[in-house]
Amino acid sequence: MRSSAGMLLLAGFIMAFTALPTSAVAQGQPFASAEALLDAAAKQSAGIASLSADFVQEKSMTVLARPMTSQGYFCLRRGVQASSVQERATSKDANGFQPADSLLWAYTRPLASGFVYKNGKGALWEGSPEATRPANERESTVITAIIRNILDWISIDPAALRATYRLERPQADKPMLLLYPLRQSFFAKLEVTFAEDLKSVRQLTFTERNGDTVRIIFKQTRVNEALPAPCAVLEAAGSDGQ
Repeated sequence: MRSSAGMLLLAGFIMAFTALPTSAVAQGQPFASAEALLDAAAKQSAGIASLSADFVQEKSMTVLARPMTSQGYFCLRRGVQASSVQERATSKDANGFQPADSLLWAYTRPLASGFVYKNGKGALWEGSPEATRPANERESTVITAIIRNILDWISIDPAALRATYRLERPQADKPMLLLYPLRQSFFAKLEVTFAEDLKSVRQLTFTERNGDTVRIIFKQTRVNEALPAPCAVLEAAGSDGQ
């Protein structure tokens, strides 16, 4: 599983933004500022019970003539729905998760690999999500960070995000946010582009301090629908690590 460690670390940074809220917002609704757009997104996040999507990930580096491309999908099932930010916060466990939350993160190309988190435990896999092994302490730390980031963005806390990032809305006619970390980070800027109706995230890009970029393009996003067949491992017994 060592060959997947780098991809899991990368996923830890990018997946903070894969699960931005996808509930319906009236198409064409204007937002006067980045803060207004963030607040509107937060109001839509409480009712998400499940989320899944396919993605294409492109890593562009100055030393490479072409981007490195990978493909995959993820599936998220929420264990508890809460009606407010305060209620969600008080129902989390010591790691910041709802006890019954579960996630499958899967790369399908160029290598089939990823991780499963369920029942409060993480497991890694190669080849098939059913073929898991328990995560060691270091890997568990990475998985914990990934899941916490995902759930932070599903259950958006505007105050916490404003304390972490400086927000900009570069184009008033586009549903886009730029986020600049207020503290030292390996990346310098994050760009999140929503679909026009705010029902899903269309694309996200983060720029590293050295100028390299990672772009994630999401497709076939499904909100509060039956999870697709590849997500069945979240329901199966015996795939929850150690």
